[in-house]
Amino acid sequence: MKKPTILLFFTLFLVLMLISPFEIAMMYLVAVGMIYVLVLYYPQIMSQRSYSDLNRELPYALRHMGIELKSGKGLHDSLITIRNADYGSFSKELNRVLEEVKYGKSTEDALLEMSKRSKSEGLTRAVQQIIGTLRVGGNLAYSLEVIAKDISFDMQIKLKEYSQKLNSFILIYTFIAILAPVIILIMLMAGSTVMGDIISTSVLMLTYGVLFPMIVMFMGVFMKKLEPKI
Repeated sequence: MKKPTILLFFTLFLVLMLISPFEIAMMYLVAVGMIYVLVLYYPQIMSQRSYSDLNRELPYALRHMGIELKSGKGLHDSLITIRNADYGSFSKELNRVLEEVKYGKSTEDALLEMSKRSKSEGLTRAVQQIIGTLRVGGNLAYSLEVIAKDISFDMQIKLKEYSQKLNSFILIYTFIAILAPVIILIMLMAGSTVMGDIISTSVLMLTYGVLFPMIVMFMGVFMKKLEPKI
């Protein structure tokens, strides 16, 4: 967050502290903090979604490429075959690579840029193996099959870890999104019968109409952030 934005944010917070109840000012602080986090991570989430199918398709594409290489085809012809086989985002990226090579860029540079764009560990390993083979030689078909097996195994481990995290997170999410609003409302109703109004109606409406929905949305984004790139 830039300095002018931070200054404006705290100025508004201080003004609210002076002209409104403390609860309103604190809700403003929490709401702005959540909005900032959402704005910060939204581009990353959209970028991850644009390549969401790449890691799922990558093991099959690498095995297919290995079979093509074993059949005697060269690397360039194998890449064309994988591009035409429609492996989702991976085929689209290969199409871009082949177009860049067609217009003069080296195969190594085009593949490296592809791995940087996708930010996929498995694809980066495969690209490094392809480039290493282009430079010093080796059995690329066998190496790609080994990488495909490793990627599949890593995907299974990540899914298992994510499911364990998700089980714990669901308990917290259920409490905050469902139980907490009900418990707080019951406590306020019980307290009001004894001591009168504890908080104003406007604050209560803001809490249930703005604060809790924002907390639920924030937790949903956080849950999406934990999702493995598979």
